[in-house]
Amino acid sequence: MSRETVKLARRVMETLGRRDVSGLLALSDPEVEWHSFFAELGDKGVYLGHGGTRQYMRDLNDAWEIVRADIDDRLGVGDVAVLIGRIHYRGSYSGIETETAAGWMLKFRHGRVVCFRAFREPEQALEALGLET
Repeated sequence: MSRETVKLARRVMETLGRRDVSGLLALSDPEVEWHSFFAELGDKGVYLGHGGTRQYMRDLNDAWEIVRADIDDRLGVGDVAVLIGRIHYRGSYSGIETETAAGWMLKFRHGRVVCFRAFREPEQALEALGLET
């Protein structure tokens, strides 16, 4: 397991959870791709580059009062980390609060996230690496 990659992935998730835009930009490659768990956000759920990072944060802030990821398991392979856990969220307008299983795949280049993909089914995060569940 690549401990450093997993450590970076956890930092990205914590920074994302705090909605710290400047911190997220510092952890992100200028060509980063954010593939949103919430597909109705963004352009088909994809945000590109640092401008996309800022828009992703604005969209999350507009739609969700709370978004928190709880990580239960992790795997690091080279420059890629897979995190498995649950996402807890509450809608800004509806006030509906829920928790669901989720998976995330983060790819790094030179210590910065270059691709972030969130999945509604944790197994899909492993499949994104080519691993069968």
